[in-house]
Amino acid sequence: MKKIGLTFLCCFLLAACTPKGIIPGKTMAAINADLFLLDQYAGADQQMRSFYDTCAIYLPVLRSYGYTAEDYFASVDYYLENSRDMAKIISTTEKILLKRKAKIQKNIDIAARKADTTSGARPRREVKESADTLVLEKPSKLSRTDN
Repeated sequence: MKKIGLTFLCCFLLAACTPKGIIPGKTMAAINADLFLLDQYAGADQQMRSFYDTCAIYLPVLRSYGYTAEDYFASVDYYLENSRDMAKIISTTEKILLKRKAKIQKNIDIAARKADTTSGARPRREVKESADTLVLEKPSKLSRTDN
């Protein structure tokens, strides 16, 4: 009975490992999250747009994790062939980005509350939104130029 359990454990550990030179899934998700944020920043920043079309802006992110562009592309190829693993990476990347968004939103809310209490203004009403809805606020007064 112990041999069966040990054999199962060994098979599980071998299946969980990625081939040499392939970036592990959790690290790949973290890299993808950083690359996504950098991509969004580069697209929005005028000075970064000149570098936006090259891969040069992404290399520092890969180096910060200890990988090269070749490692990253080999890993992408590997995970594309293993769709379940790629789906897990995408899901983990999304979770990382949502956590970062929540943390940033929390900091924004704290700063807004501090600003509201120091200026004597009424605190803004919190609007709940979901991923599939768009919330539009009506202007309080229309000026004559808005007609």
